Amino acid sequence: MQNTEQNWDCVIIGGGIAGLIASIYLARAEKSVLILEKAKTLGGRGRTTVKMDSYLNLGPHALYSKGLAIETLRELGIELEGGIVPTRGKMIHNGEIFDIPASPFILVTSTLLNWNAKKELLSFFLKYKKMKTDGFKNVPLAQWLQHRIKDKLARNLILMLSRLSSYSDESDRLSAGAAIKQLQLGNAMYLNKGWQSMIDALINKAVEFGVQFQTVKHVNKVTGSFPDLSVQTNKEIIYAKNVLSTSSPQETSKLLKEYKCTPEFIKKDYIPVHAACLDLVLSKVPNPNIDFAMGVEDPFYFSNHSKIAKLSNQDHQVIHVMKYGISNQETEKELEEFMEIVQPGWEEFVIYKRYLPRMTVSNRLVLASNDDEVSPLVSQIPGFYIAGDWVGDAMLAEASFQSGRKAAQFILEKFSIKVV
Repeated sequence: MQNTEQNWDCVIIGGGIAGLIASIYLARAEKSVLILEKAKTLGGRGRTTVKMDSYLNLGPHALYSKGLAIETLRELGIELEGGIVPTRGKMIHNGEIFDIPASPFILVTSTLLNWNAKKELLSFFLKYKKMKTDGFKNVPLAQWLQHRIKDKLARNLILMLSRLSSYSDESDRLSAGAAIKQLQLGNAMYLNKGWQSMIDALINKAVEFGVQFQTVKHVNKVTGSFPDLSVQTNKEIIYAKNVLSTSSPQETSKLLKEYKCTPEFIKKDYIPVHAACLDLVLSKVPNPNIDFAMGVEDPFYFSNHSKIAKLSNQDHQVIHVMKYGISNQETEKELEEFMEIVQPGWEEFVIYKRYLPRMTVSNRLVLASNDDEVSPLVSQIPGFYIAGDWVGDAMLAEASFQSGRKAAQFILEKFSIKVV
């Protein structure tokens, strides 16, 4: 096995969002950084594929107008183009289509909701943006709503909105504090040419600061401690003062098999968040008046992302239909049936169709428990750090941005450099 002579300031395992973010902050501080990626290309689940001259993410992806992701990108000098999703849409209840009560007028005039439901929803919509979520982070969302909202339909509508922002249909386990905090991030933003535009911008920024990349590199184990760590791949041993793993918790745990100590993060339970997705390119939509729809009780999602962002060079319509949770043999049919409710006759206009039966949305559901959040700093192994969508107190991509930046900050503190 070949030994490399260079001793990197940091070797990062994984070239997804968290790894790219951390690499930029480190390299910007003039540290030598090497990213090792097991796939042929960088980007992880943020990669976009081009089909029929149209841009498809791996299922529906969004940033949030008040989220840390957009703030971090701007801090790094990256401005992305796209569109903010307006607060409107349709909801499906017992097979019928209603307006989502996204404004006081629509709420008050809704024919679906009774007066008690309207009052409870109006009160919730007026208060949730200013709620201090730490006070109920250890309470399951379903239980928290049961105590606050008496009308069942009103509760289901709030659960529908929570599914939209958290990508989770597990309200009996999901932290109420985390769910409301996610709702507070504001409206979604779809990116022109998909998330690949963001990945490319991050890669270009990393290259600008001197980050090095190696793809198709499978890391087998990590040994040592600061400032003498070793990273063994399928072909060589690479030396580094620090190592940052942005792999899943299970994969990261396997890398540390030769250490006698057991880091705290390995002892925790990680429940991944899954969804089944139907990604479509249509020549046109039968009903152009419906751009967005969700099931009130049933965990289904429909969105025409082309209405918000430029996703086709041929004016095709890029549609994402999703079912939150674990799929089964009937799920693809269920997605097609939901599509038929909101866009009757849609199959006539299909140019491209892709079914993703088990997409990993996130490596960690934020549980309602007394467990402390997972820190990027692995104190039992000096010089070893973790980042990704399962690290920190945020959700989804927000967690990747947050933990990637925080991991870089911890590493730079070793060199007495502050992230600004």
